[in-house]
Formats: sequence, structure tokens, C-alpha cells
Amino acid sequence: MNILIIKLDALGDVLRTTSILQGLKENYPDSEITWVTKKNAIPLIISNPYIKNVLDYNNLYDDLVHKKIGYSFDLVINLDEDFNACFLASKIKYKKLVGFYLKDKKVLPTKTAREYYDMSALGEKPKNDVLKKKNKKTYQQLILEIIGIKAKNYDTLLYLTKKQKQFARDFARRYNINEDDIVVGINTGSADRWPKSLSIEKTASLIEKLYKELKCKIILFGGQNEIERNNQIMALAKAPLIHSGCGNDLFEFPAVINLCKLFITSDTLGLHIALALKRRTIALFGPTSANEIEMYGLGKKIISKSKCYCCYKKDCGAMQWIRVDEIIKEARNLIKEKISIVVTSFKEPNLDLAIKSILNQKINYNYEIIVVAPDKEAELLVRDYSKKYNIKYFKDPGKGKSYALNLLLGKIKGNLIILTDGDVIVGYNSINEIIDAFKNPLIGIATGRVISSNKKTNKLGYWSHLLADAGAHRIRKKLFLQNKFLECSGYLFAFRNGIIKQFPLDVAEDTIIPYMFYIKNYKIGYAEKAIVYVKNPDNVKDWIKQRKRTAKAHETLTKYYPNFPRVKSFLNEIKFGVFAALGYPMNAREMYWTVQLFFVRAYMWFLTLAESKLLKKQYQDAWEKIHSTK
Repeated sequence: MNILIIKLDALGDVLRTTSILQGLKENYPDSEITWVTKKNAIPLIISNPYIKNVLDYNNLYDDLVHKKIGYSFDLVINLDEDFNACFLASKIKYKKLVGFYLKDKKVLPTKTAREYYDMSALGEKPKNDVLKKKNKKTYQQLILEIIGIKAKNYDTLLYLTKKQKQFARDFARRYNINEDDIVVGINTGSADRWPKSLSIEKTASLIEKLYKELKCKIILFGGQNEIERNNQIMALAKAPLIHSGCGNDLFEFPAVINLCKLFITSDTLGLHIALALKRRTIALFGPTSANEIEMYGLGKKIISKSKCYCCYKKDCGAMQWIRVDEIIKEARNLIKEKISIVVTSFKEPNLDLAIKSILNQKINYNYEIIVVAPDKEAELLVRDYSKKYNIKYFKDPGKGKSYALNLLLGKIKGNLIILTDGDVIVGYNSINEIIDAFKNPLIGIATGRVISSNKKTNKLGYWSHLLADAGAHRIRKKLFLQNKFLECSGYLFAFRNGIIKQFPLDVAEDTIIPYMFYIKNYKIGYAEKAIVYVKNPDNVKDWIKQRKRTAKAHETLTKYYPNFPRVKSFLNEIKFGVFAALGYPMNAREMYWTVQLFFVRAYMWFLTLAESKLLKKQYQDAWEKIHSTK
């Protein structure tokens, strides 16, 4: 299926329209997508892997109108209620068109685009302004509805090139910016269409207070029309500033934004770039609609309290009502990591040891511990600890780990959520190690390293070490270094709060949650120094029961994501695991145990596939105790 997207105008809108690409690919897996835009917007989409061809509007116009070259597409998506875009669409052959088109030289919407059209500049005045102000849908929701795709929280996509990343490294060296620095970008100017700028005086005051409170390095951004504005800001602000320059193009601008840990911006292109690059962001709104902006769980909207808010008038004064102290408060909240460590437990006899292994660490961040359990013993233990420590009890309804975690997700306050179990021991300094993985803003989720606490001198203990070392550790490290998808360990993994709201119950949470981050263009980290010690089954019956349950949980994943890049599967185990396993034994006895493991794993996979494929016994989210692991 050949799809053409027409989106020409407003650079910010071009960028945030990339949010439709994942939905198109999910609904039309075999499609080839062509995008036509104006030359100045091409750098925003040229590296996007979802797009087969990027066409320059002027060249395509010349082909269609002057050279009479025919173009044909199965689906044309025109998201510009602009005469030129609609004229272009009218010259293309198509089976279906959605969005906007020309009729008698007038721009009109297709049926699904009527809501968007009615509150646009082409809608009936003053009704369109009223609708615009009342609207609660994001731009992404509105355009997905035009296309006829169920609205999901698809991300805005921007891919930096190698040259852009090198430009950013060179910029960082020039201004002595290090990985551990708190870097704040200030982009409070705007174009002239609407008065979206924070005043020069307030911007200077903001810079001074940010520097004083956060001890941060501050980069000042601006466009060609903001040279004088930025000169005045630098003269007024009593704080050191790094000026990015006012002549940055779409090669340099995103590259420098990518250095920022926090980006404070008015409603401009910079806002959409920062969100696409997964930067924590504070967005300031005066004359334009905040409801149309999807923040993707990455930051905070500060909305003017003026009655003039969202008026879309050229003389709007709403930005004057935004207070610097309010921006500082949100910056403080976004910069300082707050950690929620969640310990799931089901009548675990060693829960006390698991909690102590966390409390005995010198954690460098503000944190809370939340114990999720259904039993009274756990509640009493937590109540005792809470007299001295910031530890809370969350009553698990007893319907399974995933069910309890879904209930808890919306209530957790921390920036980062760390998940571990009540029957493991978290290694010393492992909490700091896994948190440090998130210094890279593109890391959305990270996993620790599992080490078996069983003795290696018996067969099942040896198996547990082989599978943890030659199996899980080797695979995760390799995939992480290759920047590929990897599965996390449910014994210890962490992820950014607010990015996902819930996840399916009948799958392994340590695989489905990483994939939900992966399709949002986040990277998955492997913190191999974040160690968690795990006791494994000491008899074959329990061993098969535990491993079969884990394997069945992974077999369900394709129900939700058919193109899921399987890491754990029978075929992958044969293809990638056999030679690694054969290289692990240190003596003849261990080699004999390794060969035995091949047969037991094959039997386990046979049972898994027979139950899930033939008997249709799927994985269910429920607590199941393996006694020999306690």
C-alpha cells in the first residue's frame, strides 16, 4: 500500500505530525510512506525510518503541473488546510483521500476532518475561536481521528544524524559541558505571529534564579529575529550563560537541545523538538492552546491565568501573567530525582532481608519504598519499619503481580520507579547504579544484572549460574551495546514514571514494559553493576514449573505486538544459546551438566508450546509460590 502524507507548513506541526507514523505502520504493516513538505522542513523528517521517500514540495509541484508527470497513491493524507497543499492533492491520483481538499477553489474538510476544520482559521468566526478554547484533544488525537486510527499515545519522532551528534559533542567540549552537569535550555522567545515570548526582564530573572538554586549550566536559545532580545537578556542576567547563537538551522538547533537535561520554552518549534528528543520540558502558554500539546509524561505545562489565555490574538498579553517563581518550582521538581522503589511480595519469608538490602545502601537520591503485598505479616513488618524509614504498605488485592502494579502506577509520585521482589537481595550500591543509567535522557527503562545465590557445586545450582551468566547477562550486554531491544529482569528493573499508564495482565511485565518504552523511541539500558542476588529452585520439578511459567508469559506477547522482536524463544535458544553454553563449563562434570540442561530446556519448551498452542492454556497473572526458591 502506497501512502502519501502532505504536511507543508509550520515546522512544529510538521514535526509533531510524525506521531501518526507508528499508527500507520501498525494498521498498514506493508505500506510504503512518502511525505511531501517544504524544503526547510526536510531535515526534521529525512532520517525517519518509517518514511520511504521525502519529497520537496516545489519539485513535486513542478513534476505535476509543468512536467505533467503522474503520481498515484492508495491513500493520500493531507493535513494542511492550505490552498497550495490542497491544490497539490487535487493533482494526484488516489483511491482514498482524508484531510483537506479543494472544491470550486475552496478548501474543505473530509468527514473525519470536520472537527479540526471547524476550530481552525478557516472555520466560521467567532465559533472557531470558541471551539478552539473549549477543545480538550491534543493535536495528535485530532489528526489520528482524521486518518481513522484509534488514538494512542504515539510519540513525536526525531532522529539525530551521526553528524548532529558529533556537532553536539563538539559544542559540549567547547563550553566544558560534562555528562554529570545539569544543563538547562532557555527558549522563551517566539516568532511574530502571536506574542508567545516571556518578557526579557522575566527571562533574565528566571536565568538568575535557576543558576542560584540548581547550580546549573544554562544555554540561551533564539532565532534570527531574537538577536537584540538575547543581547538584552545576557546584559541583564547576573549569571553565566552559554549562548547557542541566533542563527542555528535545523541541523544545529536539535543537536544543542539534545545536550539539555531540562528545556524551558514557549509554544514554539523548540518545544516539539525537546519532546521528540525525550528532554524534560516546561512549556509556557499564553495566546495559544495548551490542551493541544501532548507532553508525553516528560514535563509540565504552565498556563497563563489571564482571561486572554488561548485567544489567538496578535495583541494578547497573557504571557505577562506567568510568574517566574512558578517556573522555578516546576524546574526544581523535574530536575531533582525522586525515586519510588517498589517491592512486590507474596507471603515471602525473607521479605525482611529484601527490605534491609535496600535500607543498608547509601542512596544518593530522595527515595521511598513501597511494599506491595496481600498478607498481614508484610503489613505489620512495613508498619514497624515506617517508624524510622520512608516506607509504605500497598494492599495487594491478591490477583497477581501485574494487577497490583497496574493499580499502583497512577499513584506513584517518583520520577523513577524501581521494581524488585521480596525474595531477592539487592546488591550494595545497586540502586545508585541503576539510577545512573538514566543520566542519558533517551534511556527510558533499565535492568540490573541477576546473579544466582545458589551453590555452583551441584547440578541445579550450576544451571542457574550458566543461565544467568552465559545466558541473560551475555545477551543483555550484547544487545545493549548494539542499541537493540532487550528484555529486563523482573528481579530488578527501573523505568521513567508517567510514560506508560498501564500494561496487559497476561504477559510478563519485565518484557512488555520494556517494549512499550522501545516503541516510544526510548533506549533500554543495562546496568550490569546493579546486581540482584536470586535464589533459584533446587529440584527439577520446581525448576520446570518456574521456567515454564516464565516462557508462557513470553508466548502471549505476540497477541498485543505481532512484530515483537522476540529475545526469549525456543528457536533463539538453539540459534544463539548452544555455543555460549558449551563455552561455560570449566571441567568434565560441568560439561555433562550442560548437556543435561539442553534436554531439560527442550522438555520445558515442549511443555510450554504444547500447553499454550495446543491446549490453549495461556499465562495468567496470579501469584504462584515456588517453595524451593525461598
